[in-house]
Order: sequence, then structure tokens, then C-alpha cells
Amino acid sequence: MTSINTTLTTSGNSVALRLPQELLRMSGLNGKSKVKVSAKKDQILITKSTNPREGWEDQIDALLASEGDPSKEFNEMKTTANDGLENLPWNGPSFEDWQKTHGKLS
Repeated sequence: MTSINTTLTTSGNSVALRLPQELLRMSGLNGKSKVKVSAKKDQILITKSTNPREGWEDQIDALLASEGDPSKEFNEMKTTANDGLENLPWNGPSFEDWQKTHGKLS
């Protein structure tokens, strides 16, 4: 690991740090790299930013292979979207029956 000593400077309401090209070259970063900056007591760590969604497609494919396609369970919802609530299958009590057992709303 290579280290350099440098000084923090102010830039408007922020503090800036100039990084020598050689240090960037050694790190594999460049002046346009997206980075993640972390801090803990007496340390600031700059690391290459990763895509938070990296690998999601493979994980989703694995879930579909092991669990099946969940959208098939919601086919009844298409009826609601196309025809309204009136044609949605319902095996619960009617609103009137529910009111009889739970009291009237005020």
C-alpha cells in the first residue's frame, strides 16, 4: 500500500483533497470514476462505487427457477383492472353482512 502526505484545503463551504495522478493510477481509479466515500474515526476511505443492482438479474432468475413465476398467482387481478371490482371473485361477507356483525360506521 502506498501512502502520501497531503493537506486538506477549503473549497467554498466544503473541504477538498487533491489526489496526485500517480496515486489514482495505482488505485485503478481515474478522474471520472464513481466512488464511495466512507468515514470512521481518523479515517476516510475512498473505494470504487459498485452498482447496487449488480447481480439482481441472476438472483431473480434463480428465484423464478426454484419458486416459479409469482405473477401467475395474480391472474385474477387482471379481471379487476379490466372489468372493475364488480366481477372480482369474492368469497367473503357482503358489506351489509359485515355491518350487521361489526356495527355501523359513524
